[in-house]
Amino acid sequence: MDHQARRRGPGRIRLAVLALAVAGVIAHNVLAAVERRERAPGQFIDVGGHRLHVVASGLDQPGPTVLLECGIGGSTAASWAWERRAIQSFAPVVSYDRAGLGASDPGPTPRDGITLVTELHTALERGGFHPPYVFVGHSYGGLLARLFTDRYPDEVVGAVLVESSYPSPGRTAHALRGFRSLYPAAPWVARLGLMRAYVTFFPIDADRLPDPERHEQRAYLSSSRHWAGIVRELKAWGPLTNPEAARTHGFGSRPLMVLTAQQSAKRWGGWANLQQGNAALSSDAERRIVPGATHGSAVTDSASALVVANAVHDVVRAVRSGRRLHDVAAR
Repeated sequence: MDHQARRRGPGRIRLAVLALAVAGVIAHNVLAAVERRERAPGQFIDVGGHRLHVVASGLDQPGPTVLLECGIGGSTAASWAWERRAIQSFAPVVSYDRAGLGASDPGPTPRDGITLVTELHTALERGGFHPPYVFVGHSYGGLLARLFTDRYPDEVVGAVLVESSYPSPGRTAHALRGFRSLYPAAPWVARLGLMRAYVTFFPIDADRLPDPERHEQRAYLSSSRHWAGIVRELKAWGPLTNPEAARTHGFGSRPLMVLTAQQSAKRWGGWANLQQGNAALSSDAERRIVPGATHGSAVTDSASALVVANAVHDVVRAVRSGRRLHDVAAR
């Protein structure tokens, strides 16, 4: 009997593990269905067969209007929660989710930069938002800031780049090398509930956000639909978006603030030099360090967000006064 019990033991363990896994998948899909039914704040604007989720506030403030753009994997409407709360006290501010991310509908492929900024511009027009704009881009969103400015030069009057990517083909290829074999599987991993398990049991940058945005971002990062949107953007980044951004003409004499996370400057070889290259995109640029911040927490942490919001305020003041950014920021 003891021998038979020992033989049955491993089988029972495997069966229990399988049962737990199935229960986890079922629980994840129930939660995902509930989250999909939750109405995201803001409005949904049709941009040509699919809708973008847009959140606007501070509309009673004088312009220019501040546009917030997230990096790869984020939801702009959620990721910039702290900044949006601060900026709305002195300027109109618009944040949104790119197609396929967050609460927005999936959009047609390829998801290259020009497609993304064209959809954003359509959403702004149809949503009744008007230039001039100060474009604030984090990470990959910095490339979109360049593309939007190049495509609609009469509408952008200033920019803030937070830990902005640089259209360097070699660097991008290196950064994406590890993803090439992994990211196509991400939506399926999410469908099994493993992404939800990860964001539940391990610390992520979204944990620094306030509620309800923290809840929203954790739900998006658990979603296979959100990860499918990330995959589509990653596929277009190297072959399409990078060359598009490299062909842009910079920001001219517009006030430009370039913010670098302290930890990124220390750990990433050559990152500080790339940020200097971003600053060279304008003849009226200033660089600042976000103390203690990492690449992600530069946006999601409340203390870092205050540094970002102050930088945005300085650019807005420079635009309103017609002064150079250095003169405004020094006051």
